[in-house]
Amino acid sequence: MHYEVYLDSIFLICFCMNRYVLGLAVLCLPCTATHARLWAGAAVGAAGELLSLLMPVGGAPLRLALLAVTLYGMEGITFRCWWGRGLVKITEGLCVSFFLLGGLLKLFLRLLPGKEDWLAGSAAVLLLGAGCYEGIRLLALHRQRDRESCKVTLHGADGRSIQVEGLIDTGNSLTEPISGRPVAVLEQSIWEQLYPGQPPSGMRVIPYHSVGKPAGILTGYPMEDMEVEIGGIRQKCRDIYIAIWQERLSGAGVCHILLQPAMLERNSKTTFVYRKEG
Repeated sequence: MHYEVYLDSIFLICFCMNRYVLGLAVLCLPCTATHARLWAGAAVGAAGELLSLLMPVGGAPLRLALLAVTLYGMEGITFRCWWGRGLVKITEGLCVSFFLLGGLLKLFLRLLPGKEDWLAGSAAVLLLGAGCYEGIRLLALHRQRDRESCKVTLHGADGRSIQVEGLIDTGNSLTEPISGRPVAVLEQSIWEQLYPGQPPSGMRVIPYHSVGKPAGILTGYPMEDMEVEIGGIRQKCRDIYIAIWQERLSGAGVCHILLQPAMLERNSKTTFVYRKEG
């Protein structure tokens, strides 16, 4: 029996599918990756998979070892993580993304009887994979926005009260160095509306690290409480700090405050106020 194998098609399919899987993994992992690193990781993965296919000797054990090394290289290049618990989390995220995307593709193959011939072509597989990837990505982003977007009511001097759009930033782990209390980051323009004159007492210097800027210092102030509304449920968070950010937090102006997730997890300081009907 004679088979014709087109190596360029195999590499292209592996390359694109790796990119889809890596893209989905980014959505569920607490780490980031640039587009360049995503494509580079996908290329390394495709090269290793193609090499394992072409390997003339060694059998299954050697091929599995090569695939393991390929996976390690793909994760390291994409996420800049080479060891530790972070690498385990990344591997778990990739496995979930792989089985999710692969399972969805398999489902389409079963739902389209008699279409195996055209679905076997590389162009059709890539197109179907892209559709599945985009659908999963949009659904995940929509659910993520629903979980993380919120409305925050802040109280200032002389009874002033302002409600702004906020975001629960899972990457925000800011704490006030002395007390260890969580810190939210607020735009300076909003802070000036709350305290147009003299700021409150208790000013603190809060060091931070962020993407694009290795380190910096923020000015922070204590706030007795603020109200956070998420999905119709309003919570009152007490004894927190507000750090002042001099620039806009989002280019479109849809977010004015970044919350530290620990603010909503500290049961002794957070109470439910009310639940909306309907």
